[in-house]
Amino acid sequence: EREEAVKLSQKRFNILTEKIYANGLEDVLYCPETMGKFAQIGTISEIVSFCKTDKIYIPTVDFGHVNARELGSLKTVNDYSERLKYMINELGIEKMKNFHVHFSKIEYSGKGEVKHLTFSDETFGPEFEPLAVALKNFCLEPVVICESAGTQDIDAKYMKNVYFSK
Repeated sequence: EREEAVKLSQKRFNILTEKIYANGLEDVLYCPETMGKFAQIGTISEIVSFCKTDKIYIPTVDFGHVNARELGSLKTVNDYSERLKYMINELGIEKMKNFHVHFSKIEYSGKGEVKHLTFSDETFGPEFEPLAVALKNFCLEPVVICESAGTQDIDAKYMKNVYFSK
């Protein structure tokens, strides 16, 4: 069952944390990521929970994964803002100020993520512009990685231009 799998994952995070400190690797940040398929561990709330384990964990939110998992839920600035506000309230602004973002449009089905797309796709989302506005509204400066299928350089430049124009 999912609940048991999440509990087991949390236990593994506790063990991992002990190993990290035992090996003197606590000066590195570790970033569990949201996932795009329903059968995978990795909802925003699960990742937030894992990140509460210790100061060395900050979230990687793949908004394409979130959108796919939630069947197209990310459309407006408010859609992104609700999720960011939740994470800030749960983890604090210190962890969220420079959190990690993965972004691309992703095709999805009834099971969640199917495949990564390029920004030229007009069928699936999400769109980057409302995320850029929401990030600016919360004064967040995340590390943003473009995961478009084969057009990372073009789409990354587009995201940079949009972010700095908001």
